[in-house]
Amino acid sequence: MDNATKALIIAGGMLIALMVASLFVYLFTSYGNYAEEMYNRINQRQQTEANNEYTKYEGSNENTIYDVVTVINKAKDNNTSLNLSQGQRGYITVRITNGRTGLPSNDLQKLGNDDITKLLQTYADYGDTFSCNVKDSDGLITSVIFKKNN
Repeated sequence: MDNATKALIIAGGMLIALMVASLFVYLFTSYGNYAEEMYNRINQRQQTEANNEYTKYEGSNENTIYDVVTVINKAKDNNTSLNLSQGQRGYITVRITNGRTGLPSNDLQKLGNDDITKLLQTYADYGDTFSCNVKDSDGLITSVIFKKNN
């Protein structure tokens, strides 16, 4: 009888140990899923905030050359700070379609300060306005295209 009592106590202890271990596994898994979900939410929020810097110009036909230059500088900063080159995920290109002859229109994010100043002065003198179209891939902005209004 004494052995049976000890066996029941041992079995009860093992059952309690298994329940505690199961609880720890459950809590560990739940915390891991929660942490991953929070990480994904933070990433999504940062991505949305970064995209908003470009999408706020979309839909307006009254963007000025100052808005275009602002986007050019943001794209330059993005590409430089993240050390991205053309073709890499996250690289942003800026261009003007239907622009003025003799001025750069593609890869404006690569222009130096002197070229940006020339671009700014020329379009500002004419008072041109632009519509904007933003393209993205996998939720990241890839290009911002300004079209000069006639």
